[in-house]
Amino acid sequence: MIVERIDIGNVRNIDSARLHLHPRANLLAGPNGAGKTSALEALHLVVRGRSFRTTRADQIIRHGEEKMAVAALLADERLGSVRLGYARERRGRLELRRDGQLVRQTSRVASLLPIQLLLPDLPELVFGGPAGRRQWLDWGVFHVEQDYARVLGGYLRALRQRNVVLRAADLKTLPVWTEQVAELGEAVAEARGRYFDRVMAQVAVSLATLDPDLEVECEYLPGWKADSFAEVLGQQVDRDVKLGTTLSGPHRADVRITCGSESAAQVLSRGQGKAVASALHMGQAKDLAVAGKRSLFLIDDLGAELDEEHNERYYRQLEDMDCQIVATSTEGAIGEILMGFGGGRMFHVKQGHFE
Repeated sequence: MIVERIDIGNVRNIDSARLHLHPRANLLAGPNGAGKTSALEALHLVVRGRSFRTTRADQIIRHGEEKMAVAALLADERLGSVRLGYARERRGRLELRRDGQLVRQTSRVASLLPIQLLLPDLPELVFGGPAGRRQWLDWGVFHVEQDYARVLGGYLRALRQRNVVLRAADLKTLPVWTEQVAELGEAVAEARGRYFDRVMAQVAVSLATLDPDLEVECEYLPGWKADSFAEVLGQQVDRDVKLGTTLSGPHRADVRITCGSESAAQVLSRGQGKAVASALHMGQAKDLAVAGKRSLFLIDDLGAELDEEHNERYYRQLEDMDCQIVATSTEGAIGEILMGFGGGRMFHVKQGHFE
């Protein structure tokens, strides 16, 4: 599935814009503050149902306006055309629509088109805490296992309730919530483990292309060390009660990345970290393509932090993938290199206007 057209109204400094996107590569070129990243944000809003920059509507809606709206036309050989709409008022009311019908679960929209979001802070996927790596893992599982969103949501709700009970030291109802957390937690961990095992082969291929001299190892850590999550919860119940929180579980899971015997975060350069993080996203996109899902890459500040040789490999990797790309840059020449491989479209951006 691809985005054929997007209409943007009152998103940050963009008052009104319509972009007809190329099925392969699209470059938004212009100076800083022109509205390039805001266009990426609009795409993310209408496809994912949320911003990647803020949760506050008043920060996204154009100054002096009371409402913003984004509409997108998606096309797929199998599903045909799909119309998406996102509208939000300054006071907080949100409407998300699919083919004109109000959607109450964002997963009904997000499941249509996997987004691979590559922002300037992309290396934090390697250097930062485990939350980002869990999110990367969950995004892949969500697109390949139909029931995963329900299972993960159920686990997180049960976990919150168990923590409430722990803080209240309510030992009568604790076993009920512990059983639910254990059952759902095992299901989440198993789904993550299956996905990790299948996707890592594609990640390894992507990294070997991006940086052939860089060798790293990735290991999935489910969030507890014993075989049975239920046993772990039983063994540490006294400590959980004392601290008022559940110490182990999928909410503590991680993908550990090492280089030799050391943590990759401690030994890799910023550019190498970006290569590893890019490989994680590209490998995920390749795996999803095998499952019949074409990804949309949203890339902010294309070419940053990589030298000319690595950028060449980066562009060729994108060209070899069956994906749609919308990228931003202050340099039009960078986009010309990218589009030279497989065609594309360039938009010149200035003060919220696109030409």
